[in-house]
Amino acid sequence: MNIIIGKSSGFCSGVQRAIKGATTALKEHKKFYCFGEIIHNPVVVKTLKDMGMVVVSDITKVPDKSWFVIRSHGLQIEIYKKAVEKKLEIFDLTCPKVKKIHRLVTELTGKGRFILIIGNPSHPEVKAILSLARENSRVIETPGELKTLTFSEQYAIVVQTTFNPEAFLEIVHDIILFTKKTIIYNTLCEETIKRQKESLQLANEVDFMVVVGGGNSSNTKTLYNTVKKRVPAVHIEDINELNMKLFKDVKNVGIISGASAPENEVKKVYEYLTGFTKN
Repeated sequence: MNIIIGKSSGFCSGVQRAIKGATTALKEHKKFYCFGEIIHNPVVVKTLKDMGMVVVSDITKVPDKSWFVIRSHGLQIEIYKKAVEKKLEIFDLTCPKVKKIHRLVTELTGKGRFILIIGNPSHPEVKAILSLARENSRVIETPGELKTLTFSEQYAIVVQTTFNPEAFLEIVHDIILFTKKTIIYNTLCEETIKRQKESLQLANEVDFMVVVGGGNSSNTKTLYNTVKKRVPAVHIEDINELNMKLFKDVKNVGIISGASAPENEVKKVYEYLTGFTKN
């Protein structure tokens, strides 16, 4: 069985920055609090917890003047303000690409634009963006939701960095049919797009794809849903989830990962499949 690893597998630059920052903070301060998981990967999150990271879902539970890290997805403005009130030592590890959207939304809202955020409303990145625009915004996840919009508004569109590019284009296409007053900002992450393109190319070269990444990772789910349209595929968090019966009669396997999956997890999958082939 021939096994090929996708070129862009492993951490993206934003996740790499967050993990490096978190690791440095833990070495210096032994412990910090984080509102929500710093990235969407349970393997990495467990490692950081073992080092001293404490994940909370309620900012009031964080002791005053503690060290506090902002996750890679960003933080809702109201929670940030509470962190400041509690005099927390804040270490911001928000992805720079997400921070760019924050600045853009703040500027556009100040100019009176109504913000349409294309993305998953339950995703922490989207929640953080939404909190900045407040009542002057709306989240759109599917084309069907456009029916409830009033197209007399002066809209500005931004998109969740890890949203499905095809779904984004479909929604934007429908919007421009209704209004000429809309400004569209393509805030999709370039690394996410590159990873998807490479994954599709790899899917055309193999019989089966293994997608490695957290089950709650948006970009990993998008990768999996994209490649499985081309070739049989499986989405796993680690090698324990591999069912080797799926590889019967498979000659070529491709391995790709989401942006929050570490390179060593991809390597473990490769070594496991290589060992299976030899046996």
